[in-house]
Amino acid sequence: MSKACTLENGVLNLAVLREDSRRELFSILDSIGKDICFVLDPELNGPLNHVLVDGTAVLKDHGVKDFHAFGKTVKTSCEFVLFLVRPSVRAMRYVAKYIRDLGTDKSASSKKRFHLYFVSRRTLVCDEVLKKEGVFGSLSVGEYKLDLIPFDDDVLTLELDSCFKEFYVDGDKTNLHTVAASLIKLQTVFGMIPHVKYKGTMAKTIYQMMAHFQREQEVAGNPIGVLDPEIDTVVLIDRNVDLVTPMCTPLTYEGLLDEILGITHGFVTVDAELIADDDAPNSGNRPAQVSVPLNSNDKLYAEVRDYHVERLGMNLQQQAREIRERYDEFRKNRDASISEIREFVKRIPGL
Repeated sequence: MSKACTLENGVLNLAVLREDSRRELFSILDSIGKDICFVLDPELNGPLNHVLVDGTAVLKDHGVKDFHAFGKTVKTSCEFVLFLVRPSVRAMRYVAKYIRDLGTDKSASSKKRFHLYFVSRRTLVCDEVLKKEGVFGSLSVGEYKLDLIPFDDDVLTLELDSCFKEFYVDGDKTNLHTVAASLIKLQTVFGMIPHVKYKGTMAKTIYQMMAHFQREQEVAGNPIGVLDPEIDTVVLIDRNVDLVTPMCTPLTYEGLLDEILGITHGFVTVDAELIADDDAPNSGNRPAQVSVPLNSNDKLYAEVRDYHVERLGMNLQQQAREIRERYDEFRKNRDASISEIREFVKRIPGL
């Protein structure tokens, strides 16, 4: 079962954005070499699941030999070490520690070459931390523009969890550039958006950044969004315009899942026994917990995700009865062909 949404039923072809992110990542890897140790910031693990839909094994085709996450000891014989990180002080200190540890590894057969790529914007603060740690001159630095990530047929996200705190507590407006750049990218792919409305000071700043960039490109003779527009209107709203709604108790099925289990990057983590088939082989070797995707690939979930909790139970009971009746009817036909079995499975949502 593919975890990421297939993006086959959206009004917009969001798969273009996913493929663009994949190509850029592969291009970065190909430019480094064929013997790479990939060290990933855990904050990017979830977003990358929606880009590398076939899993991280595909990275082997682009030179990745070892794969590690921050916080764990990294030992590798690879010549090249790639760090992919969010721009944070914490991440820079990890990078500095790894460079010092790997740079003094006497068991290494060759001198390591270090590459650091920020998602999606390099910052002066991070540069200063690397200089203070004494490793700035030991690596090459770049940016990976992983901004708009398709989570579902109609959902794009930047996954900037700390954005609100950075804006209003830390006074750090760096991510405003990321938001503006993502909207420019959206217009490059789907055409110039004719109507842009905003509410709030941050939203106004983003609008002004977009307009300034568009004017610069027009003067340079490289206008963006030359295609016929597929998006009519964009509405930008500051989070502080409505601080009450996030505090309210959710009363939909999806909201209930988030309240009880917690939805992270489009997945929930549950005990394996809740969804496993007891009759499946090697059922005793299954992991204790598994991640379950929540998107439109599951037709039943797509139907009930926005149901009010009072309506949900009755609907699921009806769905369960219908599935049981179809299953019992199908079991009576012991001579079913492979094509008939496939057709039966297609007709039952969530099976």
